[in-house]
Amino acid sequence: MSSVGRRAIAGVVVATAVASGAVIARADDSPASAAKAVTGGLGVNPMVIEKPAAAGAVGTLTVSNNSSKKLAVNVTARPWMQSSSGAVSINRAKTLSGIRVSEPSFALAAGQKKAVSVTALSGAATYGGIEITGLPDGASKQTGAVLGYRLVTSLRLNPASPVLSLKAGTPKVSGKGSKRAIVMPLRNAGNTIQPVTGSVRLKSALGTRQRALASIRILPGKSVDVLLSAVGSVKAGSYTATVQLKQGGKTTTVTKKLTIKR
Repeated sequence: MSSVGRRAIAGVVVATAVASGAVIARADDSPASAAKAVTGGLGVNPMVIEKPAAAGAVGTLTVSNNSSKKLAVNVTARPWMQSSSGAVSINRAKTLSGIRVSEPSFALAAGQKKAVSVTALSGAATYGGIEITGLPDGASKQTGAVLGYRLVTSLRLNPASPVLSLKAGTPKVSGKGSKRAIVMPLRNAGNTIQPVTGSVRLKSALGTRQRALASIRILPGKSVDVLLSAVGSVKAGSYTATVQLKQGGKTTTVTKKLTIKR
C-alpha cells in the first residue's frame, strides 16, 4: 500500500503551488516540509482537525497570507478518494456532505490572517479534507503562468460507536515483471479509519512462510489491495493463505486458497 496514502489519511497537510489551476510543485508529505513549503506564501493552522463526531462547531482554521501580494482565497471541504493501491487524495470535483465553512471565499491582504470556522450539520462520522487555495488578486486577467497556493488539511470526525468490519476478497497476483505481488482485496465495511495491522501465513507442500502486514488505514466503504508477498520470493504452486487482521480490539482471521504460476 502507498505510504503516501497512509500518511494522507493520518492527517498530513499537503502543500501545492498552482499555475492557472495546474500543479507545478509539491512538498513532501511531512508536516515540517509542508510548513516550510508555504513560508512566504499561504499558511493554515491547524493542519489536522480531529474530534468525536457531533453536530455543531468542529473547529477553527486560521488562514494567513505570508506573501507580499493580496490573495483571493477559497476554502472548501472535500471528500477523500482512495484507490486500490491505498493512495489517497481529495476529490476536487465534489464537496464534503454535512460540513460547512463560515468563509468559503475572501480576499486576504499581505500579512493578514483570517479565522474560518468549520461546522458539522450532523453527528455522522466524517473523513475528508479542507482545501484552501490562494491566487494573487486579479490573476484571472493576467497572461502566462500565475503562481498560487493550495493547501489541504485533514478533517477526522470519529464515530462515537465505532463499527469494525473488514471484508476480505480472494488473493490475486497483481503488477508486472519484478513488481508482481500477491495481494488480497480488503474492504472496510465499518465506519472508522482505525488502522489495520496483522500477519499472513502462506502454506504449501514446500513449507510455510509468514510475515507481518504493514499497518494501513482504509476509508469506510473503500477497498484496498493488501500486500501479502512479493511473487519473486514465492515458488510456483498451490497455497493456503491464512491472514489475521486486527483493527481496534477486534481480530478477524480469513483463510483463502491461491495458485502461483510462472
